[in-house]
Amino acid sequence: MKRILLLFFTALLLLSLTACRGRTTVAETPNVTSSGENGTPDTQGGSLPSESQEPQNADDTLDPDTPTEVDPKAERRTFSDTADAELTPDAENALAGIGQGEGSAGHNDTQAGSGAAEAPDAAQTATETVGAEDAEKTGADEAGRTADSSLTYYETLLADRLGSLFECKRLYVYWETAEDHVTVHKTSQAHQVILNAGAYDCAAKLAADALTVDDGWITRKNPGAVVKIVDSSVLGSGVFSTAGAKAVRDTLAARDGWAELDAEKNGRIILLSQELLTTQARRTAAEVLLAKAMYPSLMSDTDAEEALRTLTEEIDGRSLSGTFIFVG
Repeated sequence: MKRILLLFFTALLLLSLTACRGRTTVAETPNVTSSGENGTPDTQGGSLPSESQEPQNADDTLDPDTPTEVDPKAERRTFSDTADAELTPDAENALAGIGQGEGSAGHNDTQAGSGAAEAPDAAQTATETVGAEDAEKTGADEAGRTADSSLTYYETLLADRLGSLFECKRLYVYWETAEDHVTVHKTSQAHQVILNAGAYDCAAKLAADALTVDDGWITRKNPGAVVKIVDSSVLGSGVFSTAGAKAVRDTLAARDGWAELDAEKNGRIILLSQELLTTQARRTAAEVLLAKAMYPSLMSDTDAEEALRTLTEEIDGRSLSGTFIFVG
């Protein structure tokens, strides 16, 4: 009897063990490592990356085409040895004005959303980006950033372009009036034209009663450019031949010691019509013409002849027609 009971309990024990094993050997479900929406297990595609495999910061997921930002705290920036001016990354205000015609390099016609509005009576416009510190000088309205005149536009353009010119690149100018060997005083309008064109006046330290100089003084100053004022019969309205200007230029070059001047060696003997000194608009046009002649790389996208036509037409009601500058 005892033997039968022992066999019975042994059988029960074996049955209980078999049932446990059945519950632990069913087919395994996919590993669940994260929950989908609403907390339901995500079982698609097998195992998901563990937390250690996820990006550690936002930079790891950036688009490779994302532009690199320049560190404003960078200690040093380098420029080409031949550069005329420094970069101005703080320029942020676009100014639109009547100036360059359609298709001119560096000046884009005004478009919607560009930040520059077209003047209602202008067929074409141009834009110039200026630094924030110059914004108040533009005369532009806050809504459209439209220059209130061509005079404002070109004055701002000159200030912006030439304001960044390296000091070592600024030329010293000998300005000679229509009278031979007579220069100008630092209080004169001509002196201001020199400064606005991005240059220095060789005669800035001369007294008002000592403006007659000689070739020895000029050669010692060794100007980088010479500006000679000529009568309107040589350059001016209705003058289209440069024969007279070439004759005056040859006479200047033949002066004692002038062959050694930097201005002569670099082709910067400039003849300017006296007509361009009679009004503020014309003087501004003269500044653009001179800046273009002295710093061609900085003014490469500026049409100086167009500036002259636009400025004189705005003030006088008609544009000047003729040859007003000769560079040789």
